[in-house]
Formats: sequence, structure tokens, C-alpha cells
Amino acid sequence: MTNKVSTYYFDTERNNLKYYLIQLEKYDEVNKFLKTQNWLFVSPLFFQGYELELFYKYISREGDFKKEINNLIFRKFFNLNFTASFIEGYCGRCLYIKPFLQSIEHSLILTFQKDYEGAIKTLIPIIEGILRKYLTHEKSLYSEKIGYKHLKQAIDFLKADLIINYEQDLLNYQDQNGNKIYFQDEKIKELVKLKTQYYETWFSFFADFFNNSFYLNTKENKLKNELNRHAILHEYGLKIFYNLENYIKVYFVLQFLTWTFLQKERKSLLNEITPFRYFEKAYAYRNIIKYSRKLIFEKHILNKTHDGYETEIMLSDNPVLMNCLISIKFFIKYLIVRKIEKLFWRRQHLKVKS
Repeated sequence: MTNKVSTYYFDTERNNLKYYLIQLEKYDEVNKFLKTQNWLFVSPLFFQGYELELFYKYISREGDFKKEINNLIFRKFFNLNFTASFIEGYCGRCLYIKPFLQSIEHSLILTFQKDYEGAIKTLIPIIEGILRKYLTHEKSLYSEKIGYKHLKQAIDFLKADLIINYEQDLLNYQDQNGNKIYFQDEKIKELVKLKTQYYETWFSFFADFFNNSFYLNTKENKLKNELNRHAILHEYGLKIFYNLENYIKVYFVLQFLTWTFLQKERKSLLNEITPFRYFEKAYAYRNIIKYSRKLIFEKHILNKTHDGYETEIMLSDNPVLMNCLISIKFFIKYLIVRKIEKLFWRRQHLKVKS
């Protein structure tokens, strides 16, 4: 292999990294802005270029844009084209997240039913379980001895893993035809330095929320309006607003970990759910949202005498987007398959019951 070929691939890799770092500068500005509006950090799987530009236009203006920000984020969350594919298209390919798929699904269902307290309290232990599995299997820590300190350290461990992976990838670099590409040591160091800067920036967004809010030490710090797992799971006494906004903030933690583990396991960041499974999930989510709306008043009756109950949370609504580009023939076929599956499922249930 000639030096010319090696230089070509080095320049391509370096230019790509520099481009990503320039993009990250804009993410950094948006992240700082969102914090002033009581949003906690930007999620790499959730915020794409389109959302980034929408938020960016508010930075130079003065005022409270919390309502506009919420509307943008909620609209993306209720875009079932996006949300329906997250669990199996992304989470299901991560070794340490896969065991929790049913519980993650349950938290989403609770959210669509506006049972936000249950959704949040379901999702937080999942996040801790994912990190515990990672620490147990890869850092030789016994699960029963893992504390808050270790869970916080897990984020630094993961960042270091990604950097080590990248350096190993450079040492084993191949072109599209499988030919080995050799980089000089100083060029590898330069690329690793740029990649480290890239990960340092992304992880700084997450670590700020994770350490200074989610896992803020409640013995040494007075809680204000932080979204804190201790206050939530142990009813610490602080008034917690169980609403869609706070669920999505915790949901962003799961998304960040998914983004991290996919890269750690050298897997694609592209969605890999099958079209049929994606459509049937989106259709099921839409039906859950539709039918749960009919129960809102019944939930109001049950909760109206309880302290802390807020009618506005139950009455708030978000438009559901399910823009599936499918043919009428496919849709009819799906409805037939769904009806047959439902029939067999009920028969099986009756058979087991008898």
C-alpha cells in the first residue's frame, strides 16, 4: 500500500471528524440554550438536523420559549414513525438493553395512557439495570456492591470504551474491498484526539444532567426542581411533576445509553426494524392512545380528591402522527393478518384457561 492511499483515507477520516465537531458546536449552543429553558440535555438519537435548526433560531432571541420547545419535542415523540421503531430498531440490538425490552415497552404504553408516574418509575430502574449489567459483565463488579458512585463511573467507563474501540478500528482499518490500510502512529494519535473531543462533548451534555440532577446527592444538596431518581423512587418529599415533559427527560437517558451501546458494540446507528413490525407497532400505539382517551374522565374521578392531582395534565393532548407510506393493499393485508392473529390468540387463552 502506498503512502498516497494511506494519506487519502487519513484525510477523509480527519475531514469527517472535523465536520462532526463543527456540527457539535451548534449542538453545544442548543444544549446550553435548552438548559435555560429547563430542558436538561440534547439526545443524539432524538435531535436531528431539522430539530436542531428549529431550536437554534430561538437562541438569539430573548424570552421564555418553554412552550414552543415543549411543542416541538412532544410533536416528535408522538410521531409514531419515529417512536414505534425505537425499541426493536435500536434498543433490541444492544446486549445490555435487550433484557429490558418488555419493561421499556411498558413504560411507553403507560405514557401513551397518561400514567406518567408509573411510566417514570418504570423507566428509572431499567436505566440502572442496564448500567449494572454492564458493570457486572465488563468491569467485574458484583451487582450487590454496585452503588451510586459506580453507576456514575459507568458513564466514564463507556466513554473510554468508545475511544479504545476507535483506536482499535484505526489499527485494523480496511477499505471497501477489504484491503488493509496502515496509518502512521502520529496520524492515529491525531485522529484519536479528534474522536476523543467528539465523545467528550457528547458525554459532557449527558454527564451534566446525570451527575447534577438525576444522581444528585440528596444528603449534601438541597433539591430545587431537579429530576432526581432518589426523590422520585423514595418519595423524598419534593413535589414531583409527573407529566410528559419529565418522562421524556428520563427517556432521553435511555436514548443516550442506546446510542452509546450501539457504537460500543460496533453496530449501525441506523434503524433496523422490519417494515411490517414497524407498522403493526405504530398501529397498536395509535389504538392505545385512541382508546385511552376514553378513560381520561374515569381517571379524573379516581384522582380528583388526591393531593397533587392536576386536571390539566389529563386534559392536555398531543397530535398523533402516523404517516406510513404504505399501499392500500398492504394495509388490507395487515388488517386480515391482525384479525387472524387476534382470533388464534384468544383461542389459545381460552385453551390455557380451561
